[in-house]
Amino acid sequence: MTIVGMSGIAASLRDIDAASDRPGLLAGVDTALDAVRAELAAHTPALTLAGAWSEVLRHSVAAAIRVAAPGQPWTWYLSGSVARGEAAPGSDVETMAVLHDDVDDATKTVLLARAAEVHAVLDHCGIRGDANGVLASRPRFCRRMRSWAEGVEQWTADPAADRGVVMTGLLADAVGAPGSGASASALRTINGAAFGESPLARRSMLQDATHRRAAFPSRLRMFTNGSDTVDVKRAAIDPVIKIARWGALSAGSIEVSTLGRLDAAAAANTLDAEDVSSLRECFEWLLRYRWRHRVGPWLRQERVDDAVSLSDVAPQERAMLRSVAREVAGISRKLTYLASTASLGGT
Repeated sequence: MTIVGMSGIAASLRDIDAASDRPGLLAGVDTALDAVRAELAAHTPALTLAGAWSEVLRHSVAAAIRVAAPGQPWTWYLSGSVARGEAAPGSDVETMAVLHDDVDDATKTVLLARAAEVHAVLDHCGIRGDANGVLASRPRFCRRMRSWAEGVEQWTADPAADRGVVMTGLLADAVGAPGSGASASALRTINGAAFGESPLARRSMLQDATHRRAAFPSRLRMFTNGSDTVDVKRAAIDPVIKIARWGALSAGSIEVSTLGRLDAAAAANTLDAEDVSSLRECFEWLLRYRWRHRVGPWLRQERVDDAVSLSDVAPQERAMLRSVAREVAGISRKLTYLASTASLGGT
C-alpha cells in the first residue's frame, strides 16, 4: 500500500522501519497514533484509515522481528483484518511463520521462544497478539513449509477435521510481513490451488460463511427482556468477510481485501452482481461504523470490542444497523438455498 496524502502516517512508517530497539519502535507506533488522531480530525475516510493502520501494524511486526529475532531461518506472515488492510482501532495481530525445511526440531524449539520474544516486543508497544491464539509462537502456526503444504492438503480434503475450514480461511488471508519479497503470497498460493481442487472445501466454507453465529435482537425481545446488545462484528461484518472469501477462492482468486474479493467473485459469476453491490455497500458502511464505535475507547487506552447496546445508538444509526444486518442475512439465506439445491458452481 502507498500512503498518499498522509504525511504523518508515512513519517511513522519511516520511524518504525528505522527502529533498532524497543524504545525506537514504541516511539514509531506513538507517532502513528498521533497521525491517526490528525487523520480523524481531517475526516479521512475509514477505509483509508483502516488501510493505513493495517500498514502500520504490518511494519511494526517486521520491526519487532528485526529487534527481537533478526536473521532467523523463517518467513513471517500476518492474517486476519491486518493482512486484508481492514484493521480497526484495537485490532490484534494474527501471525504465522514458515520455517526453512532444513530446520531441525531443536532449532524449531528455539525459534518458538524467539517468536514469543517478538510478540513481547509488540505487546510493549501496545500491539496485542491474537486472542484466539493464531500466533507464530505456537507450534500449530510455526511450521516448515512442507508441513504447511501437508496441512493445506489435509484441511481442504477434510474441512471438518482439525478445524480445516478455519485454517483454510486463515491461510487465504496470509500476507508476508514487509520484506518477505517473492515469498509474500506463498501460503495463499498453495492454499488457493488446493481449495480449487476440493468441492468439499468450497461447500464447507460456504456453509461456514452463511451460518448465523449472532443476530440483532428483535424489537419484541428488547421490549420483553431488555436484551439489546449485539456483537456487530459477529452478526454482520464476519458474514460479509466470509462470503467474499468464499466467492473469491471459488473464482480461483487469491485476492486479499474483502472489496477486492467481492469484485473477483462478481467477475467470475460466483456471486450475483447485484448481491456484490449490496455487500460492498454494507461492508463499507460497517467499516465506518466500526471505526466510529471503537476509536474513542482505543485512543483513551480503554477496553475495545464490537458489542453495541442498541438503546444507546441514535435512532437513525440503529435503523441503519438493522437494515444492513437484514441485507447481509438475506444474501446469506439466498446462498444457503442455492447451495442446498446444488445451484452454485463447485458445490
